[in-house]
Amino acid sequence: MTTVIYDTETTGLSRHYDVPLQAAFIVCDDDLVLQREIVLRGRPPQHIIPSPDALLTTRIAPAMLDGAPLSHLDLMQAIASVVSRVGPARWVGYNSLKFDETVLRQGFFQTLHPVYATQAPGCTRADVMVMAQAIAAHEPSALAVSLNEIGKPTFRLGPLCAANGIVLPDNQAHDALADARATLAIFRHLREAAPATFATMMANSDRRHVLDMLRGAEMLALTQHFGAPRTLPVAPIVASPTNGNAFAVADLTVDPGTYLETSEAELAGLLAIRGPRPIFTIAANAQPMLFPFEHGEVGIVAPLSIEDYRARAQRVRANHGFVARLTAALGRQFSDRAIASEPEEQIYDRFVAKLDQAHSRRWHEIAWEQRDRFGQAVIGDSRLQAFSRRMVFEAAPATMTPTDRKAMTTWLVDRLLTDVKRPWTTIPAARRRLAALAEASDPNDVDRLRNIAEISAWLDAKSASLDAMADRS
Repeated sequence: MTTVIYDTETTGLSRHYDVPLQAAFIVCDDDLVLQREIVLRGRPPQHIIPSPDALLTTRIAPAMLDGAPLSHLDLMQAIASVVSRVGPARWVGYNSLKFDETVLRQGFFQTLHPVYATQAPGCTRADVMVMAQAIAAHEPSALAVSLNEIGKPTFRLGPLCAANGIVLPDNQAHDALADARATLAIFRHLREAAPATFATMMANSDRRHVLDMLRGAEMLALTQHFGAPRTLPVAPIVASPTNGNAFAVADLTVDPGTYLETSEAELAGLLAIRGPRPIFTIAANAQPMLFPFEHGEVGIVAPLSIEDYRARAQRVRANHGFVARLTAALGRQFSDRAIASEPEEQIYDRFVAKLDQAHSRRWHEIAWEQRDRFGQAVIGDSRLQAFSRRMVFEAAPATMTPTDRKAMTTWLVDRLLTDVKRPWTTIPAARRRLAALAEASDPNDVDRLRNIAEISAWLDAKSASLDAMADRS
């Protein structure tokens, strides 16, 4: 099976409002032998201001931003083409399930591409950072883990590479291709150093395998990593009736008598708690650190006997009233969540209808002169209508009516120049952040101060351009 190691560098850390600037893909065969490398670089869309921190971290200067060969739409089209050409594959990244995957998903969503492209039939997704955490917990001699500045284990890519003899030069860190190569090197190291745990975690990258475990086992061992690893004995209970990837389990270190008689509302409250709780859900599609009980038993803290755990598991599942109330609580999870006002944050509100998926494909085929009308009159999903209009306004504003063009100009200027706090980066917010970064910088760090000055000048030019655009409208 093809394995693709990938990494992105982005305009910032927001999963809704930041976008890729770089994407690198290393395509390997089933034995992790390199077949080819693909590197893509793009410009941010006109409504996105990159985070100053991101630009300084990735060492992407404003001139590099403006000079990148691809527009944002072209970049996302190129990424979608890579995914399509590769076909069924293992998609492997570093901290990718929590970040890179969500950034790509949002990028596909906002450019009218299939949102869940890397989750198509035949694809699996693995996160090397999660695998490293699992191996550090279950086979600690196989992986060297360094400590951060406060003395805690760190699983950041650079320190983990250094601790295990993998060279990642400082001047290449936070470059998409360099980070993808480092991820591949760690991935190979884990395969050789801890083959048993590696195999289990690779199996767990397939949601179908995880669901089979949860449906078929009386007890399992689950490793969690909240700053430090801990392994729990858990009893699978029931799948969510509204989310096929969520499966409720009970923490068997907790006496079931403390929660079996709780009401549906109280169970809903338990499910909503962050951190340790007696009942919680496992995301089958997020490569959980889930093991057969006999594999993880040695790692369980303050263990009871297997017989005691088994008795607790049987007691939970035998209480049909509790299981029914839990099922009802799972079914209503997130039902009272307010609908966000911005389309970026509505990505998980509903799936794109099949008809609008077909319309989106057609949108990419027709000429720019037709796209605005098609996006508003034919596409029915209001989220996609908004994204279509943004892309037309950037790439072909002359094809819009004067009224619509003026409305979009007002939208863009207000979005980027407002001094009101927003969830995205505005120009005033970026300026304030730059001032803080400059003040905190070493006065002898000439390169950093020059980079800050270049970003500041770029923001000034962007602001002046927006003012001129507003005047012309």
